Amino acid sequence: MAIIFLIVYLGQMFLLKGANSLVFAAIQLFFGGIILLLVYIEVGTFKVTAQRPKFTIDLKIWLVIFGLTVVAILWLEDWPSTVVATLTSEYLAQNTLVALATGIVEESLTRGLLVSALLQNLRRHDQSLKITKAAVYSSLIFGSLHMMNIFSSSFEGVAQQVLYAFVYGVLLMVIRVTTNTLFWSIGLHFLIDWQPDIANATAETSNWFSIIVVFRIILAVSLICLIKFDRDLEHQSGLNSD
Repeated sequence: MAIIFLIVYLGQMFLLKGANSLVFAAIQLFFGGIILLLVYIEVGTFKVTAQRPKFTIDLKIWLVIFGLTVVAILWLEDWPSTVVATLTSEYLAQNTLVALATGIVEESLTRGLLVSALLQNLRRHDQSLKITKAAVYSSLIFGSLHMMNIFSSSFEGVAQQVLYAFVYGVLLMVIRVTTNTLFWSIGLHFLIDWQPDIANATAETSNWFSIIVVFRIILAVSLICLIKFDRDLEHQSGLNSD
């Protein structure tokens, strides 16, 4: 179903490529809303767990570190200046609609539908660290989807974009499971994409060394939070079953 939704979404983008930019952006958001609704109908909820487990002190400490990491990312991306540039752009409406549509579609399909399917499969086989594994698998798929940009950007730029998407996918999964809803991850995804040129963006290259250093830290902190969340969830589920 995720593949079908994605093909339909990309198909209408291709068909409307020559349309007015504001009309194009509005239609993307409309389709994003439809996909969000269909995902909810299929899964039946935006929650990951029936009830959010109690956070241990250890997990809370790592979530604080995670929060500081998110703030550091926004600072490194010079987010305040980006917001000002976006707000003063002549394409403010288009950029806002496209960023919101992208956040809704990508979060609905990856952190929503794909994660739900992966968790069902992992639970069926009684796997440990289910949420962590679902986060990694869905983020690998999320990253690989960005290979479609190879037709409009350089290979190196797309390769870096795939890496960004994978690491940000794991990061967004932390938001997804700790808030136990899809909307906060959609919101953060929107903020990351909300840029003055998002409506016409292409994959640009950056320094590989700085990318690897920064994204290793982001990935490590995110994985630690997910593993600790998984362990706490398994422990509390074990106590409840006893």
